[in-house]
Amino acid sequence: MAFSLRQTHKKNDIYLQIYENYWDKELKQPRNRHIESLGYVSDLISEDIPDPVVHFKAVVENMNRQRTEEFDEKTRPRAFTANVEKNVGYFLIHALIEELNVKEVVDILASARQFQFSLYDMLTQLIFARVICPCSKSASVSNVFPMLYRYSQMSEDQVYDGLFFMGSFYNKYIELFNYAYEKHFKRNFKNVFFDCTNYYFEIDRPYEDKQKGPSKENRSEPIIGQAMLLDGDLVPIAMQMFPGNNSEKPYIRKTIEEMKQRYKVEGRTIQVADKGLNCARNIYAAVIESKDGYIFSKSIHGTGLNDIEKQWLLLENEENVFTDYRDSNNTLLFRIKECVDTFSYTFNEIDPESGKKESITFHVKEKRIVSFNPSLANKQRAEITRMAEKASGFISYKKYSREEIGDSAKYIVIDNKGKNNTAPIYKLNNAKIQEDLKYAGYNLIVTSETDMPALKVYQTYHSLWKIEESFRITKSFLDARPVYVQKRETIYGHFLICYLCLFLLRLLEIKCFDNKVNAYDLINFIRDFRIVDKGNNQYINISSNRQLNETIKKLTGLTNLDALVLTKKEVDNLFDNSMIIPSKVL
Repeated sequence: MAFSLRQTHKKNDIYLQIYENYWDKELKQPRNRHIESLGYVSDLISEDIPDPVVHFKAVVENMNRQRTEEFDEKTRPRAFTANVEKNVGYFLIHALIEELNVKEVVDILASARQFQFSLYDMLTQLIFARVICPCSKSASVSNVFPMLYRYSQMSEDQVYDGLFFMGSFYNKYIELFNYAYEKHFKRNFKNVFFDCTNYYFEIDRPYEDKQKGPSKENRSEPIIGQAMLLDGDLVPIAMQMFPGNNSEKPYIRKTIEEMKQRYKVEGRTIQVADKGLNCARNIYAAVIESKDGYIFSKSIHGTGLNDIEKQWLLLENEENVFTDYRDSNNTLLFRIKECVDTFSYTFNEIDPESGKKESITFHVKEKRIVSFNPSLANKQRAEITRMAEKASGFISYKKYSREEIGDSAKYIVIDNKGKNNTAPIYKLNNAKIQEDLKYAGYNLIVTSETDMPALKVYQTYHSLWKIEESFRITKSFLDARPVYVQKRETIYGHFLICYLCLFLLRLLEIKCFDNKVNAYDLINFIRDFRIVDKGNNQYINISSNRQLNETIKKLTGLTNLDALVLTKKEVDNLFDNSMIIPSKVL
């Protein structure tokens, strides 16, 4: 589509690259690709180029000009002198935000700064732009905002100022959208689903919240953490950002406690999380301190279980019976068995009065459910074999470096650890490989809900896939990372926009359209539904996804979504009269 100059801050200098924006025919969405690396600004300064940024912006503009001039006129029926292609698919999100009616409060919050632009317009346009064509804030202002059928002009500096302002107290905007949500829908706090992820930054040195820690994507750059909470209907409730070198385990306690206080949640809530959040302190907080319940998975490797507990996982006799669940073709889907017992937990904590570390032991009556999934077993065995082969290649042939072997290092043991100035001897840990193969496909779920049927516990826990999918949408479809903004508040503002995009997409998917269309298809519809100005108040509909058009037509009752010619009045009606929220929902 067009070339752009990307400016990335690295090592207290700016690194310049040329990127090209283009349309991916397979994914049916705008993408960008690297064209040329120019180098650091300080290295590019010369007598001929006193200001490399200004110089290469002019070079990029010339490249775009040449592309336009070289474009074959025969490939288009007419030449347009203005940006006449507009996106109108975002009318779904526009209508939803209008019905949530958050403008008044956003304007009140903005009044403290007396901005010379509408903060509400900036917020909504950033949301629309993030769904339509995720890119940098600079590119959004110059390339994506003009693609919106209705938009307010604003400068790049205004967008950064507004983003900094919103990021300074991003939780207020999350709270605002939650209160607006609860005017139409009743929140389900019976179960809450919690998980964490992190995002990397293309910088070399840690700074502020951007710290080095265990990356979910196995990258070495500094990262920042994000905790997310979903309600029982799998609609996002809250998002919390934290430094990348912090443990994610305390944030489940903090986020749920804040949620209960902020929204005056009464009654018992069951916390659902994976093994990364399962620790004695979190169980104590859920059961003892909050009088809540929990459904956590538990690691079956390492020190997660003792030998007796591991033997029970595989044991099958008259007292330990697996129940098989099969599909209509009698193919085994999964097996589960359960037991109920009292288990003890111990953790260490600093006493706030004495400042001394004290050990706390408590007992919980707990149901444990072991499941076996044959499809998961095959997948895990293949992965274990692959990692074992990689570890063997490192030991025998030096095929991989120590940095390249990654997780395969757990299958390598060092025999003499370089004693007496001798080189370390690496050996394959066959015992560890065989143990992992033996437990492939097995998973252990622990819960305080001893009266809940095992199958329901299993199904509730596996609803966590929705929060994992939410992170996948945020990272892959909304391009939340890598992050290029630098200031902490602006970074938080960036993730606020990504979170609100996800919140609105989930609201459309789950509540407005009753799971009859998924978030991926909603994004594709929004990106695909475009029009071209034909003149005389008429537009040509150039959307190409007929199946999605039919789906949205049935869900919204709008019959002209696939019409070739749309009048200006018909397009305006999409934004002025579209009712997205069902009339009776509470």
